[in-house]
Order: sequence, then C-alpha cells, then structure tokens
Amino acid sequence: MNGIYLFPFAGIISLLGAVLVWRKAQGQPSLSPNDESLLFGLLIASVFMTASGIIVLEPITSRMIQFSLPASAAVATVLVQCMYLIGLFRFGIQGLGLFLLPVTALPLLAIPFLSNSGIDDIIHTSSLLETGHLIISMLAYAVLTMAAFYAWMHLLLDHALRRKRLSATFNFLPSLIDLERMMLAILQWSAGFIALSIISGLSWQWIEFSHFAILNHKVILALLSFATIILLLIQHKRAGWSGRFASKMVLASYALLLLAYFGVKMIHSWV
Repeated sequence: MNGIYLFPFAGIISLLGAVLVWRKAQGQPSLSPNDESLLFGLLIASVFMTASGIIVLEPITSRMIQFSLPASAAVATVLVQCMYLIGLFRFGIQGLGLFLLPVTALPLLAIPFLSNSGIDDIIHTSSLLETGHLIISMLAYAVLTMAAFYAWMHLLLDHALRRKRLSATFNFLPSLIDLERMMLAILQWSAGFIALSIISGLSWQWIEFSHFAILNHKVILALLSFATIILLLIQHKRAGWSGRFASKMVLASYALLLLAYFGVKMIHSWV
C-alpha cells in the first residue's frame, strides 16, 4: 500500500475520536466502559499513522530537510495532535476535541490530493540554522493553532450565552474565563516561538545571502501576526482587552501566520 494513504486512515481515526467526544458531550452512552482510555488509544493510533506517513514521505535525509506541501501539512498536523494529546493527559481538555479533532482530520484526508495536485514547491534546507528555523516555525504554527482553537471556542460559547441557547455540547466546554485564560497563556508561548522564527529566519538570510529579505511575503505576514499578538498581550494588561475582541485578534493573527506558511504557496499553485 502506498504510504501516502496512511494519512487518510489517520484522519478517519481522528474523526472517530471526535465522535466519541461528541457522544460524551451529548450525555449519550460511551462507546466503551472506559471511554477516556479509548480516546487516548484513538489519538495515539492517529499520531502513529501520521508519523509513519511522514517517514514514508522522507522529508529528512542524512544531509538536509526537504519539505513539500503534503509533508509540511502532515508535520504541522502531528504537532497539533501531540499538543492536544499532552493537554488531554495533563489537564483533561476533552472539550477541545469537539473542534480540534475534525479540523486536524481535514488536512490528513486532503494530503493524497495535495500530493497529486502538481504543487512541487519543495523547501530544502542545507544548514543547521535553516533547519532550526524550519522546526521553530512549525512549532510556532502548532502552538498558535491551539490558541486559535481556544479563541474559536470562546466566541462560540459567548455567542450561545448571549442568545441563551446552551446545548449539552456547550456545557461540555470549559467556562469563558477558563477558555480566555488558557488562550492567553498559550498566546505568550506563540509570541516567543514566532519571535524566534523571525530572528532565526533573518539570521539565516544574512548568513546565506548577506542581506535581509524584509519585503518577502512570509516575513511581512509573520511580522504582522507577531505584532497582532504583542499588541493584544500588552493591551490586555494595560487596558483590559479581553472577551470577543481578544478572540477575534487571535484568529486574525492565526490567519496571517497560516497564509504566511501555507496559503501563499497554494494560491501560487492555483493561479
């Protein structure tokens, strides 16, 4: 079997995990007497199959790293999966899986189509600094993805509370205060990783080409994303920016970073 099809199987397993979380949120009988262990098992199986698919793609060689769009999407997805798995183990954040698991399943299901889409823009790294920049960038994206999910849940729960239409699903989520607190805590880590990504990228440009490509779309979008996060964190302390406005700023920052890392490459391939 072609290893590329490990990703859709991983996506299907993630969807099964989402169904399990949804059934528990609805108060329905669980699929197993120990549904939490079953959820752990499904997530571990999905992570294992995703990691196996990445190995088949061979993005890492003995001399360099070479990331195609499918490999980049797979690595970013497995990082998010691992972060959720750690959060589930340490803090029991099952409610996040209602939204995160289906969304992480989408790129896994789409990877076979990306592989056959003619997108051949491959990122090659040939130095330790460039490789470190790539790894830090992927971590920055994964951490900000988690913050974006918290922001999304915050907006959905706030909307439901305002309309006084709380279903069993919303009752399964943390409170608005807890969602905002976790979102801002993760956002601080995101700011650190994005800052390191920008610094390492500019350092690599200077060492490799003896100049800074500041006008590069990736740099501009990453700087805008970073500036949005820093503005929010500063104004949260000074002026008490919070609630829906803060969540929308987090989503805006995530959209900028998503466009910087993946969006522009895909748009270029379709034009």
